[in-house]
Amino acid sequence: MNLHACLTDARRYERQIERLHQKYLATRRLYELQQSDVSLASFVLNRSAVARKLACTVGNGDYRLLPAHVRTITTDGKQRIVFAYRLTDLLVHGVVAGVLDAALTPTLSASLYSYRKGVSWWMAISAFAAYVRTHRKDQPEVRRRGLYVIRRDIDSYTDSIPVGPTSPVWDMLRGLLRTFDDGRSLAPAHWQLLQTVVRPEAFVTPGQLFTQYRGVPTGQPISCVLFNLYLSELDAQLDRIPGAFYARYCDDLVFAHPDPDIVRAADGRIRETLSALALELNEGKSRTLYLTGAGRQSSAWPEARGTTEVPLLGCLVSAQGTVSLSRKKRRRFLADIEDRAFGTARALQTRDPAVAGRTICSVINRALEPKLEFSQQRSAALLRRAVTDRDDLKQLDYCIARIVLRAITGQRGAQAFRTIPYRKMRHEWRLLSLLQARNKWPKRAGSDLRRAT
Repeated sequence: MNLHACLTDARRYERQIERLHQKYLATRRLYELQQSDVSLASFVLNRSAVARKLACTVGNGDYRLLPAHVRTITTDGKQRIVFAYRLTDLLVHGVVAGVLDAALTPTLSASLYSYRKGVSWWMAISAFAAYVRTHRKDQPEVRRRGLYVIRRDIDSYTDSIPVGPTSPVWDMLRGLLRTFDDGRSLAPAHWQLLQTVVRPEAFVTPGQLFTQYRGVPTGQPISCVLFNLYLSELDAQLDRIPGAFYARYCDDLVFAHPDPDIVRAADGRIRETLSALALELNEGKSRTLYLTGAGRQSSAWPEARGTTEVPLLGCLVSAQGTVSLSRKKRRRFLADIEDRAFGTARALQTRDPAVAGRTICSVINRALEPKLEFSQQRSAALLRRAVTDRDDLKQLDYCIARIVLRAITGQRGAQAFRTIPYRKMRHEWRLLSLLQARNKWPKRAGSDLRRAT
């Protein structure tokens, strides 16, 4: 395979059309997204012809990407700038990003858990928990147990990656494509297309055009490829350190080892590499920890704060190697379950507790099922696949049952269980138990996690 063959493959463009089709299938955007008065729905109906035409134009070097339009959206309470393109440009962006991702994937470290097919963020949590359990097993003497853990976060990673003419990213991309193309030189038109995808022109206001020299085009698939590529050499270096644990999810890094000198050296390497790449750490989010069962302080590295658990990607990994939800994610989880339960109770408008109970429990069960993507709760997959702290799951079961009781009876205290017994919710109304669901999780999930570690 080579770049030219990939860019002229009509099937890749068809897959991008289908991807947009699936993304907007249940929304009005299927008809609202238009180019020259031709909607995305028309693109879908004529996908083969559109794909062939695009592949031919790109292959000849005649395709030109138009400037994007900058828009501001709000996600999770934060304002983010995204780049909006015409439909054909979206398809070309997707194909170029897909080609680069195919070239990059075989070179990536196994310790990278972000934006990779078949690799999920919860695998990083499970891998770190397995590393902690292995350390406990290798150190039967309690006083000798202890892991030094550094958590590092890159400051504004999305907006900080340099893409100007002197950026290291261009040499990275040339080297990547040279390997992909078996050493063949790139066609000038294809290199120019790739440059425009990575560093697009955009309209800030009508008629005012600018070129971004720092930051990647947010909202486009090329951004995820660049997130993985830009720190890939650092991933490889830290992954090769014997006896250590390293994981990265985009801009979030964690490194652990029983020897404080090795961890200090790794921290120095991280800082040195980021400085060379014109990136900075977010010191406010950086953590230097000493993980033990008692949370004691380290005499070998006093700056490492003693702790019994390490926060990682919305979870807490304990010194025993168990995983629980972080306090923030736990509050969000229960608030979401409460909204669903009370919303269902209001919609039913029935005084029959049995009818209300069965319906509310059914709604909650669907929210906790990780395979039902449209109705699932955001933490559903995490609770089923990564959280292993049985006490935490048992407490969550109890809190969910209390929410169901309040939604039906309006009573806040535990005395409501005298009206509706806990057993009734479990056996008659079939309210899912997170603890039992976790205990019944298939063995193949465990084998997947072992392969990931």
